[in-house]
Amino acid sequence: MTDSTQAPPAEATPEPEKKDDVPEVGRKIAILGSAISSIGLAPFYDKSWEIWGCSPANQKLPRVDVWFELHNVELKKREGLTEWMEWLAKQPIVYMQKGPSPEFPTARAYPIREMVLKYGAYLWTSQVAYMLAAAIEQKPEVIGIYGVDMAANSEYNQQRLACQMFIQIARQNGIDIVVPPESDLLEPPPLYGFCESSRHYRKLIARSQELHDRINNCRNARTKADAEEKHLVGALDDLEYQLAHWGNRSDFYA
Repeated sequence: MTDSTQAPPAEATPEPEKKDDVPEVGRKIAILGSAISSIGLAPFYDKSWEIWGCSPANQKLPRVDVWFELHNVELKKREGLTEWMEWLAKQPIVYMQKGPSPEFPTARAYPIREMVLKYGAYLWTSQVAYMLAAAIEQKPEVIGIYGVDMAANSEYNQQRLACQMFIQIARQNGIDIVVPPESDLLEPPPLYGFCESSRHYRKLIARSQELHDRINNCRNARTKADAEEKHLVGALDDLEYQLAHWGNRSDFYA
């Protein structure tokens, strides 16, 4: 690991060896997630692009030149991903938390200390964020992003902003960004406060309130129905007891 007070050496950041059949043009790096919406649009068969990938979901893609697996190896194994880790160990270039080892002879250590010193501590919320930062360090002409939406209301939504920040940093450094229209990664979040003056935003808020009210009405009706059902079940149980034990009256011949 280099001294944290010094700029990282050129070889510290991911840079795969150039192939002889790659045209001498501005460098282009495609970063892949695994979202179905746009992963298939990546330029796998265009040799002017380098393909950087992550995720076991991408094992069968037509081409990936550089892999990233920045999770803890032992935890991945405990999660049942032993085969994935064994497969990664056979890949030519894999960026991991640590460098080469008997288990991962081709591993390269991601220069986390240098990168955090340069970009700050707030943007490292996904592997795609690490990949974007590494690509920016290579000063390419273009960075393409495929298979990345981060639109779900889950952890991905929390990871989205960091990716958008690195996209902004790339553009500020004169790097073109390519994102297919099938991905909504480039859609910015609402402008806090100001969005409340947007007619469209207020229409959506009104619709949201309507749906919340209807859901609450359904829940209240279900709670009321559940209570009534329990009351009726109790009444039926009492009636069946009466039938079983007190139904022997002889008043039918009185």
